[in-house]
Formats: sequence, C-alpha cells, structure tokens
Amino acid sequence: MSIYERFAYFYAKGPYLRYSERVAELLPAVLERFDAQPRAILDLACGEGTFAVAMAKRGFQVTGVDLSPRMLQFARERAERENVKVEFLLQDMRSLPFEDRFDLVTCWFDSLNYLLELENLTKTFAGACRALKKAGLFIFDMNTIYGLAVDWQRNPCYVQQDTPELFEIHFPRYDFEKNIAAMRITGFVKEGARWTRMDEEHKERGYTLEDIRQCLKEVDFQELACWGNLVEMSEPKPDSGRVWFAVQK
Repeated sequence: MSIYERFAYFYAKGPYLRYSERVAELLPAVLERFDAQPRAILDLACGEGTFAVAMAKRGFQVTGVDLSPRMLQFARERAERENVKVEFLLQDMRSLPFEDRFDLVTCWFDSLNYLLELENLTKTFAGACRALKKAGLFIFDMNTIYGLAVDWQRNPCYVQQDTPELFEIHFPRYDFEKNIAAMRITGFVKEGARWTRMDEEHKERGYTLEDIRQCLKEVDFQELACWGNLVEMSEPKPDSGRVWFAVQK
C-alpha cells in the first residue's frame, strides 16, 4: 500500500496545504524575475492538488501527476469544487512519459526527498528536462540535510493535528550514516462512535547541494538560482532547512 493512501485523508485535512497555497502566491514573482511567461505547467507529486488548482485558477494549463490514487482522488474533487480544469494523472515521477510539452515543471514540499537513491533523483530530473520545451523552467524545493537532521529532530514526538474528528502525532528519527530521516506517523480518525488508527512511516533523504547540482548537470539543466529563502530570494545558509532551485533546459 502506498504511504499516501491512508495518510492522504490526514494530509488533506491538515496544515500541509498552507505551504502549497503560499508557493502559488509567491511563484508569479519568481517567474517575473526570469522574465518567464509559461502557459503549460507540469506539477510533479501534485498531492491533493492545492497548488495545481490554484495555478489553474490563475489561467494556466496545468497537469498534475502523483503516485497515490487516493491523493489524486482528492485532487480531482478539489478541481471540481473550484470549477477549474486540471489534468490529473497517476504517474511515477521517476519515469515521466512527456516530451517537449510544458513551459514550466514544478515539484514542491520536499517531494524529491522521498527519492532515497541518487539514481532516482537523476531519473526524475531527466524526465522533467524531457517534458520541457526549449528554454523551459524547472522550479523545485528540497529539505536540506540540516532541515532533516536538525529541524525535524527538535522534538522526539509532537502532535501535528488535534480536532474533534482526527488526531495525528509524529515521531521523527535520523540515520546520520545514510542521511535519511524517518517520520513515523500515527493517526486516529473518528468514524461514527469509533476511532480508527493509521500508522505510516515516511522516509526522506537529505542531499548536499553539490549532489543536487551534479544531478542537474548530468541531464543538461542550467542553474539560474538557488535560494535558502523564497520570499527574499537569498542564498542558502548553513542552517537553511530548505532550498529552492530554478533551472532551465
């Protein structure tokens, strides 16, 4: 079972959506910085569709792909509620089938950290490059090693959500030899008079900036910018928990 099958409900109800909403608000300024005016967008690991739907409402032609059927179900329901057209496809981002189709490819909220092998990160970058038209942009973010090894580990456990209908608690840990963070998530959802339990473990790998840049270089992406703060568009610092890259085909 996909890790985002049972957890998808908690994700769709939780604070996670705020990040996608915020990125959708900030993206126009990023595009303006590079004098980019894309029409067709491919959103990798689109999840429950918050970002894809927000961009469709702004007039873009959006395709979202994800590996979780349950998340795609939520995404299609969101697009229908918002009365916008978005193409949502069940697709592994490591084997993208598109070629010269999009002006912009995006991947948000550390989805790329779920790729635990460098080879798979390169495959995903290569697929994004193939999917882009000439001079198209690929803009994405990733958790840093500092973010996973330090920021994630500040508390041995913490409550992520606590409402009358659901309860969610996180238990993080970090493997310093492999640079892999694991987040055990336990959740309870109320169904009538009973509570049903959900347990999942999510793993993310931290990559150095050098590793990321080497993967991008191997597939012929040109780096335009690397930021540690998307609002300020400032360079990463040693304690930056997340980085944003803008690269061009």
